[in-house]
Amino acid sequence: MGRKNSLLEKGEEVLGFNPISKSAKTFITELSPDQAQHILDFFNNDNRKLSKAQVNAIAKSINKDGWMFDGQSITFNVDGNLTEGQHRLNAIVNTETVAKVSISLGVITSAFTKCAPAKPRTAADEIQRKDPSATSSDCTTLRQILKRRQGDQLTMKNAIEKWDKWKLYIRAGNKLVDQFFDKVSEHRSWARTYAAWASLMVSIGQAEIVDTFMDLIQQEFLKPNGQSASCLTKEFREFFRTNSEMSSSERTALMWSLLCICGDRLKKEPTGEIQLGVVQADCSHEKMKSKGFYRKFLDDPQEIGNYVYYKPGFDPDE
Repeated sequence: MGRKNSLLEKGEEVLGFNPISKSAKTFITELSPDQAQHILDFFNNDNRKLSKAQVNAIAKSINKDGWMFDGQSITFNVDGNLTEGQHRLNAIVNTETVAKVSISLGVITSAFTKCAPAKPRTAADEIQRKDPSATSSDCTTLRQILKRRQGDQLTMKNAIEKWDKWKLYIRAGNKLVDQFFDKVSEHRSWARTYAAWASLMVSIGQAEIVDTFMDLIQQEFLKPNGQSASCLTKEFREFFRTNSEMSSSERTALMWSLLCICGDRLKKEPTGEIQLGVVQADCSHEKMKSKGFYRKFLDDPQEIGNYVYYKPGFDPDE
């Protein structure tokens, strides 16, 4: 009891409030690095394991943009133990920041065991918060675009910027592929991969190639058995069926490579009467990165650390 009273008195003296409270209270205050460290030293005895990666991520954000008051409380249970905020407090200490924070006291000790947790926010949530017209499919297509360009990944921080940059292309790309997936189910698992390819093709002024391919591939799937829409689409369909015994991510990467190759072939022969002309080894990133639309779509095709953005209609090979 003596140690508890000593901590209580020292806590009030150092912090300006008593972390031990049987009643619920919430207020705004400023915490210095020394106060944050005091909480971590004396009132963090019943918490989850600390994630250094999360502390570093918060510290990086503070160093870049400063401390931002977001209203999320640093919380203490009725026994005075910290229940939410240890990563923020560690980042405050590490960056030597004086931070405006919300403090909540009197949290029930079993709350985190019995209450349903809050749904984690995602980049898609951030996009849809700013633009309610954005669909989940739109956000998945954007994620695919960034993944296949092999530059920035989609994050909470860049979600709005990336959506503003790509949304018109995504919507144009969706229009080019959605009719196909309304009628054909065989490739539906890769609908957003098709949409990402179409969007990027639109972004470099090659929507006509996408339109031609989608018309031919739809005919390929819907024609009676034994009939083909074109040499290219027949070989594309057969090649993917034959070579897709692999993990889900590998299948998606293969589909991406094949769509880029089909774009290259249709640029040479718009009728589709041209061979696909590849083996599986030709579809690897190492082989694909040196030429064609696959290379055009890469963020840094020369691998020099600088991002390359193409304006609509610009062809770096010409």
